[in-house]
Amino acid sequence: MAEEERRQLDEERRRLEQERREFEAQKQGPGKKKKGGCLKWALIIFGVLILFGACTAMITDDDPVDEEAQEQSSPEDDTAEEQGTEETEEAETTETDSGEQEETATEDEEVVEEEEADEIVGIGEPLEVDGVEFTVNEWYQSDTVGSDFMVSEANDTYIVMDVSVVNNQNEAITIDSNFFKIIEGERVFEPDSSASMDANEDDIGLFLEEINPGSSRTANVVFDVTQDVVDSSEKQLQVQSGFWGTETGIINLQ
Repeated sequence: MAEEERRQLDEERRRLEQERREFEAQKQGPGKKKKGGCLKWALIIFGVLILFGACTAMITDDDPVDEEAQEQSSPEDDTAEEQGTEETEEAETTETDSGEQEETATEDEEVVEEEEADEIVGIGEPLEVDGVEFTVNEWYQSDTVGSDFMVSEANDTYIVMDVSVVNNQNEAITIDSNFFKIIEGERVFEPDSSASMDANEDDIGLFLEEINPGSSRTANVVFDVTQDVVDSSEKQLQVQSGFWGTETGIINLQ
């Protein structure tokens, strides 16, 4: 727009210069004077001044517009920079939080592993699982269990465990011999229910035995296993707090 106005101004100046030359030529001509010459020249000069002023004003107006545009764009640029900085800080914070969370998770896993390790006890040591206390008092090997009238013979050999159960909950619980399992490596051995009842001469042992809060029960639990299980140094007793094995614990049998 400014270039177009400058071009028009130059053309007008050339036209006015041409008229001025013609006017001077006429003025210098012999005995010829053109009426209205002074008025015409005054009007021409006045028009030139008006055009020059208008073009100058337009050229001058272009710069403030640019400055104003720069001023208007600057806050946006500053806002974009601030947003980018905030996003960077948030990303760094997220990475830091993530690292801290990962470290916390690792620490929690280590604590859980330590707690699980603490839950493993040995013979003669009580182990509490979900408010129920289990203790293996002793164990021994036998080929038969029971009295003269009720005798069970092992297919291979028996492991007979003398166990005690204490109810530390606020309600009565039901205990069964199936709450006990021998673990040897990846193998799991279930108790022999019939032999377990025969091994308890005065009653039927831990067969759906109800124990009130604060009360305890001691009985024999019998497993029919092979000799390599008896001799294994890795065998353990797994105990559980209910029929569905909600919570479990481990007792070493060494």
